[in-house]
Amino acid sequence: MQALFDSVSENGTTDAARIQARLIESGITVDDFRLRTTIDRLAALGGRPIDQESFAALVGPELMMVNRVLRRQLVIPDWDEFCCDIQTVYDHVALDFTGANANYIPILRDADPEKWGVAICTVDGQRMAIGDVDVYHSIQSVSKPLTYAYALDREGADFTHQFVGVEPSGRPFNALDLLPDSRPFNPCVNAGAIMTAGVVASGWPNKNAREITEDIMNLWSALCGGVGPMRFSEQTMLSERETAHNNFAIAYLLQGGKGLPRQVDLHKMLDLYLSCCSIEMTANMLSVAAATLANGGVCPITCMEILPTDVVKKTLSVMQAAGMYDNAGVFTLEVGLPAKSGVAGAVMVVVPNLMGFATFSPRLDPYGNSVRGVAFCRELVERFTFHVYDSLSGGHTGCKRDPRASQLQRKQRDLSDLRWAVSLGDRYAAKVRDLMLACMIDITLADGEIEAPELVTMADTCAEIMGERPDPEELRAAAEARQRTNAAPGAAGTSPFDELLARLREERARLDDNGRELILEAAFRVACADGMIEPEEDSKLRDLAGALGITGGVLELEIGRFKRQVAGRSARSN
Repeated sequence: MQALFDSVSENGTTDAARIQARLIESGITVDDFRLRTTIDRLAALGGRPIDQESFAALVGPELMMVNRVLRRQLVIPDWDEFCCDIQTVYDHVALDFTGANANYIPILRDADPEKWGVAICTVDGQRMAIGDVDVYHSIQSVSKPLTYAYALDREGADFTHQFVGVEPSGRPFNALDLLPDSRPFNPCVNAGAIMTAGVVASGWPNKNAREITEDIMNLWSALCGGVGPMRFSEQTMLSERETAHNNFAIAYLLQGGKGLPRQVDLHKMLDLYLSCCSIEMTANMLSVAAATLANGGVCPITCMEILPTDVVKKTLSVMQAAGMYDNAGVFTLEVGLPAKSGVAGAVMVVVPNLMGFATFSPRLDPYGNSVRGVAFCRELVERFTFHVYDSLSGGHTGCKRDPRASQLQRKQRDLSDLRWAVSLGDRYAAKVRDLMLACMIDITLADGEIEAPELVTMADTCAEIMGERPDPEELRAAAEARQRTNAAPGAAGTSPFDELLARLREERARLDDNGRELILEAAFRVACADGMIEPEEDSKLRDLAGALGITGGVLELEIGRFKRQVAGRSARSN
């Protein structure tokens, strides 16, 4: 309790504002039911000082959750840094104005194409939102996997799969193609979603399509923890029905082939399918629903089991195989996450055991997927270890970030381990040290000058790694020697920097992520030594990152963090 109190106190006291600020910094919202008693008590205290005894009484009823939050034990410990990184990706993707709205019904055609929002919820209930995350839009095909989950939960896998397959189709979502046994390929193409609606509708003979839709909307509401009211768009439903000629053709084809479940009425089946597409939600709501799936069916912000884990596993498997229309294979290859898109502009994505997120942007690519939504997913996976197979990297992920671990603690541990190994003569550690020194010197020479702040940074970095600080003048002599060598091209006409890049490319297969990241980190520190990154330094950093096999997105995150640190120092000095 003493350590917990110390984490939010100063000079033996704290106050409600300080405690609440720490809660918010962790990603927990002030309306989180798991801390409702604590938050209510903090509100009642106002600005009164809180000593340790009062603090213990205050947090006692919800001590386990308070302890996890204040000690940074939630699934993403460095939440504030993670949010800044997400903002960087969001801003970059916002510059993409390609694609066009779906135009087959007026409500989709006339939607504002510039809307752009991203919402995230972790399995511990940490939440963030940027942009147009509270704009209601029809979920369209995002409804398909959850209607499938509803069918699995209510009717069972055996009965459901008698009528719907689970194979990727490789065909447009509205194609009339079927499996050889006349079943639809999977629940995410129109034929499969219509048949899944038939499975569900056939189990409710005494309910009409709208009443069954209400049940499915209740499932969605539970999945998203009730963070917003569910809506239904009558306008969308009527427009969908008026233009559903192809869907009627699919329905009759299903009826004439496999036959409909329990001879359900074809019009009731289609009305349920179209009604599910006409449900309206926001990106905020969809992100919590995705997090519930990431959490095995347990909603992170209510701790209620909404779907059995077995149902969730089957649903995510189908999403991964077929969730992004006939571009699902490429999406799985590049992003490697279960996802589902809709033609209104939503993309709902699941990072199993970590988080769910949702994007909203109406501009679509030729496959019917949101251009910005897909771009955001790609850039996210370029920077973070989210791809389902990143864990098979053998220590060669391109130095992507793992937000599950504290980056500061990891770097301190890596530096400590390397310093220890260098002191005992380890060959691998010595190689990393030598490459770090070579890269630091070349960054020092990037602008043609050898500056004192850079030499001090080099000396400090060497001290961190090797346990002893070299004389900056010795480093100056090494840099000047390198500078003289730079004036004389190599035997093949290459510069010494080109030779360094070639050496890094040769060595990188024998360097794990930790070693490569420390080498780039050392060069990066030197580039930042004078408080800014010069264009020449930026160019060389990117060359070094490329030679080391470190993704450009990871370097962008480091540059973004440096700029935030500079801005923070400037704000404090003013």
